[in-house]
Parts: sequence; structure tokens; C-alpha cells
Amino acid sequence: MKKTILAVLMMLFSGGLAGCIEGPEAGVQYISSADCGGSWHVEFVDMSNDNFAAWEGEVQFIGSDGSTETISDFSSQQKYVLLDESLTWSLKYTFYEDDIGFINNGVFYGGNNDYGESGTVDLVLTRQTSQSSSESSDENGAVSYSDCKPDTYHVEFYDMSAFDFCCWDGEVEFTNPEGDRAYLSSFSSSQKYVILEQGHVWTMNYVFYEYDIGFIVEGENYGGDNDEGESGTITIDLS
Repeated sequence: MKKTILAVLMMLFSGGLAGCIEGPEAGVQYISSADCGGSWHVEFVDMSNDNFAAWEGEVQFIGSDGSTETISDFSSQQKYVLLDESLTWSLKYTFYEDDIGFINNGVFYGGNNDYGESGTVDLVLTRQTSQSSSESSDENGAVSYSDCKPDTYHVEFYDMSAFDFCCWDGEVEFTNPEGDRAYLSSFSSSQKYVILEQGHVWTMNYVFYEYDIGFIVEGENYGGDNDEGESGTITIDLS
């Protein structure tokens, strides 16, 4: 047991985690945000709300030493999970909501669920890490991008097949009445988060060429179950 606690403490201090909650079993840590420098093995997803109040399901982590940890109807305060890497782990889950799920080792489970759908997954303990922030911007600086979650952002892109995606297969255009314009096509997760300049009313045009991609704006999900070439326009008012 002492070895388990020591291993977890070493992971915490080396991972630079913020908003960390320790479960009853020392081998399970919950993290509320993917700050730059943080790392995790499992990410819980609610496609209706990035900062969800209740992930309507039940999850049990089972360690190879016989330890178990069960959570249900939990909030995004437990969105990211870091496990003791000295053990092997499985995850038993039951979904009570259609658009929830979780990601492990870049594989998405759930997202189009029947009520009470359940299963067991042998977890792969590959750390997902938001490392040092890599930011870029369009030529006039009105639109910026980041590969890890900044304190303030306006759009988050996702690919349900991969947390760190190589190619978000679609097109996106941001414009405002002052003439600023930014265009993206088949881009990677280095541009996962978008920060728009305040003081403008932005128009975002999008086209999906892949069924399981999408984006989140102000907690509302767009995409995730797309037809080829499905398109639309939304307004983001930052005036």
C-alpha cells in the first residue's frame, strides 16, 4: 500500500496537475481541468456540455491489486482521471444518457447510447498530456489557436475518434464585419481551441466531411453525427 501511495504522489508532483481530487482508493485521481502540463488516462465526455453538472451513468475502476473505485452522476470536477501506473486497470461502465462517453488511449466509447447500455474496457495506461501551450494566430491576430485548454476560449474542436487528432476533416471560416477573416481546413489538434478577439460579432461557417467531428461553443455541441458535407452558420457575439 505504501508503494501505491508513493507512486501516486510522484505522478502528482511530476504531472503539474490542477484541481485534483483523490478518490477513496489512492490509485485513482480525478482532475477537473486539462491545464497545460496536466496528464490523465481517462477523460469523461458529455457532448451536450463541456462543463457538465452530472455525467448520468456509473463507472467502476478495478485495479489488479483488487482495489475498486465507483462513481456515478458526477460532475466535470471528475472529468479527467489519472491512475496508478504500477497496476493494470479495467473500467466497467453503464450509460443512462445518450450523449455521454469517455476516452482512453485515443479511443472514444459511447456518444450514441441506449439507456442502460453497459460494458467493460481493459484500460491502456497511455498518458494524454496537454503539454506546453502551442499558440498560433491568423495574420492580423484577431483569431488565435491553442493545443491545450486556455483560461478563456470561444470554440473547442473535437474528433470522437482521437483526442489528439491529425486531421479534423472539414472546413471552418471565422469572419466579422470589420473585415477580419480566418480559414481552417483539415487541421490538427494544435488548433483545437480558438480564441476570438473581443469587441466583435463573429460569424462561423462550417462544413463537416467526417461523421464524428464537431465543435463546442458556449456549452452547445455542434456535430458528432454528421452527414457528408453537412454545413451551417452560427453567430458568436463578443461585442
